[in-house]
Amino acid sequence: MIPDDPASHPPRRDDAGRRPHDTAERPGRGRSIVMILAVAFAVVGLLSLAAILATAFVQGTVWPGFVLASYFCLPIAFLLMVALVVWSVVGRRRT
Repeated sequence: MIPDDPASHPPRRDDAGRRPHDTAERPGRGRSIVMILAVAFAVVGLLSLAAILATAFVQGTVWPGFVLASYFCLPIAFLLMVALVVWSVVGRRRT
């Protein structure tokens, strides 16, 4: 640093000791859990759908568990992803 350069100021922090834009940069613990659940439900639903298609391709009998998993997991994953989008929009409107 050159002696004529002004010293940089430390970033401002709120009462909790965080910078004001920290909440927008990192998802919170709850948001991370919902995100992981959404991905897990989507993966299980897509794998069960692939199992249904593979079983139908070889003209076998489809196990009802695969059908139930695809019927429930895919819509749940979609609703969780919509909830994450709404959560993000509400969070951005507050800042």
